[in-house]
Amino acid sequence: MANRVGIVTWYSYENYGTVLQAVALNKAVQQLGYDAIDISYDPALGRLSHEAGDGSLVVRIKNKAKYLYGLCPLQNEMKSQLFSIFIKDNLSLTEPVEAKADLRQFNHCFDAFVCGSDQVWSPRCFDSTYYLDFVTDENRMVAYAPSFGCDSIDQYASVDSIETLLNRFNHVAVRETTGADIVEKYTGHRPTVVLDPTLLLTAKTWKQFAAPVEEGGPYCAVYFLGDNGDNWKAALTIAKSKGLRVVAIPVFNRDLRRPYSVQYPVGPGEFLSLISNAELVCTDSFHGMVFSTIFRRDYIAFERFNPKSKDSQNTRVYSFLEMTGAQDRLLSRNNLKGIHDFISRTTEFSRIVPRVDQKRIESIDYLRRALAEATLREGGDL
Repeated sequence: MANRVGIVTWYSYENYGTVLQAVALNKAVQQLGYDAIDISYDPALGRLSHEAGDGSLVVRIKNKAKYLYGLCPLQNEMKSQLFSIFIKDNLSLTEPVEAKADLRQFNHCFDAFVCGSDQVWSPRCFDSTYYLDFVTDENRMVAYAPSFGCDSIDQYASVDSIETLLNRFNHVAVRETTGADIVEKYTGHRPTVVLDPTLLLTAKTWKQFAAPVEEGGPYCAVYFLGDNGDNWKAALTIAKSKGLRVVAIPVFNRDLRRPYSVQYPVGPGEFLSLISNAELVCTDSFHGMVFSTIFRRDYIAFERFNPKSKDSQNTRVYSFLEMTGAQDRLLSRNNLKGIHDFISRTTEFSRIVPRVDQKRIESIDYLRRALAEATLREGGDL
């Protein structure tokens, strides 16, 4: 009988990368011979109800402004249904956890636990559950590719709690080099840097999850999580110069009103199809870059955040580009006028793919060894 592995990660938010990384990690653990099940823990409802209670004038003005300018995240029943169906079809889940205290029951249900990937270790939305604080046996804990989403955690109120929680782990691998720096600073041990779990699965495997969409000829897929007008202008200019029509994957309400082709509704399966069939992808999304790489689609990476901002989350983009040797695919905010280089140049996958393949071998090897040790019982066998 296969050992049971409980996974704690984000999966319930209507974000393509979030859902797809959850599915990928679950499948990767299964492929190593384990019975992988994601723990159905979702603190979002409690957090949202708490935030809704903030009736300050500043908050109400900000929310009203977002609504008027179409900057509210796009929510639609059809889109929600596509996400729900995709999760139901592709992710093994426990019964929903109704209270944080109920998590301790899983100590009797699983042989090991994995936390990650995505920004589950972000100090901006700290939740100790994603550090496996409910697990009683520290030897059964594995961290695979969690991200802090920042360069430093020193300025956050949760820093002391994070330090304590990090020191409980015997098996830690993070997604970015900046994350490795943070873990080393607070534990004295430098962790392995591994691939986002989406990169553990091949393009052939991912195409099995894709849903058909109407394409209508060669196109440039534009997927921006930020709302930087200059990024949009640059993407449109590049697409036009290459003779490609623009297909937008909408994120905000205002995206539905943009004067070009908008694909909607888009669930995780449709997202995979739109990226895999594009001639070019323009994106400020980490997973937009990742899936462009998986499907070997020419792409241009944009900066979602001002790199000078203390709230910037660009580190994951920089780290991925450095790891794959694709730094030349970054069109920085400081160089948006230099788009002519991106019109004439394409992504050199002959250089990128070998790096990703080697890192995939190392990442799977880490996960295999960590799970083997985590499921080893004193006096027993693997």
